[in-house]
Amino acid sequence: MNPALIVRHGRNLVSAMEINANRLIGREMVPMRTDTLAIEPTSACNLKCRFCAYEKKESPKLSMKNDRFADYIGQALALGYRRFHLTPNTGDIFMDRRIFDKLRFLEEQPGVEEYQFYTNFTILDAADIARLVKLKKLKFMVISIYGHDRESFVKIAKATNKVYQRLLTNLETLLPLLDQRTGVLGIAIRSTRDMPRTPETDLLKLLERYKAAGISVKPSQLYHSWGGKITADDLQGLAIDVMDSSKIYKNGACSLLFTGVQIMATGLVHGCACVDVDASLKIGDLNEQPLGEILSTRNPLYMALIEEQQRGLFRPVCRDCGFYKSIYHSRSEDRRESIPIRSIAEFKTVLDAKSAAAAV
Repeated sequence: MNPALIVRHGRNLVSAMEINANRLIGREMVPMRTDTLAIEPTSACNLKCRFCAYEKKESPKLSMKNDRFADYIGQALALGYRRFHLTPNTGDIFMDRRIFDKLRFLEEQPGVEEYQFYTNFTILDAADIARLVKLKKLKFMVISIYGHDRESFVKIAKATNKVYQRLLTNLETLLPLLDQRTGVLGIAIRSTRDMPRTPETDLLKLLERYKAAGISVKPSQLYHSWGGKITADDLQGLAIDVMDSSKIYKNGACSLLFTGVQIMATGLVHGCACVDVDASLKIGDLNEQPLGEILSTRNPLYMALIEEQQRGLFRPVCRDCGFYKSIYHSRSEDRRESIPIRSIAEFKTVLDAKSAAAAV
């Protein structure tokens, strides 16, 4: 068995004990990241990764128009949101041909403090990269790399040799520009169990140079099922294991319902920016109502979603989700970032205060 899966199973058992104990004493720990909102500029991608639900999703693959993006950001700012996660649910931000218009809009908005995103880094050209490092409010960017050499990249991403070469070229282009960037850069490499332990390939050697430049390069061999959409059959021929996410202990509402709400490229708003690719957790539609009504205790869809999970009722995408985070579990990243913790009732009070302030 994949050692990473064994470790994950052990952590799951420890978390289950903590969750049960905290729920027994009524200790709810909702992270109060009330200034952060996710919005995807596009839902399209240039890769068709075999571990991803992109090819299987039924939701539209499109880019958000600039005026809609500006409108939604404006509504979010009125509600007190200042930080934005731009990573698409499935897709790559640079599939939006107008993405630099949107980034410039964020740069020019005084209410926007920062934004961040993940990218596979295979779509940009040298001019794009030169513009990218000059963005002042880009707080955090992660380059997601799939595979450890040409063969594994092509197999995992269902891509071509040309796309792989563009990845190498773009990484070479960015390396000497690192000192110009304002924000933090990270690299996440997701490969197979047979990835070499030493940098033997052109890609791994290049990533060693990033490490030498002080960039975090984190490997991972854990893959989730995208809410049950991905199975072992999708990964035949690859040394990849899919977590059985249904076995993750789930008790109480997921904290992502409070911190991971996302505006999709279509204008739909749903309860989780992680794996809900077809918006089965829909809580509203910005084509029909303002954001202040959707993110409110007056919204029965939103409140019902939280209450369902409190009662132990998880919809299919949640039952098979590997990102579940119980509100009865104290998370290290929240402690590390000193994120305030509140009860559900206190979260609702803050939510309505934001909505009321925006309505004035």
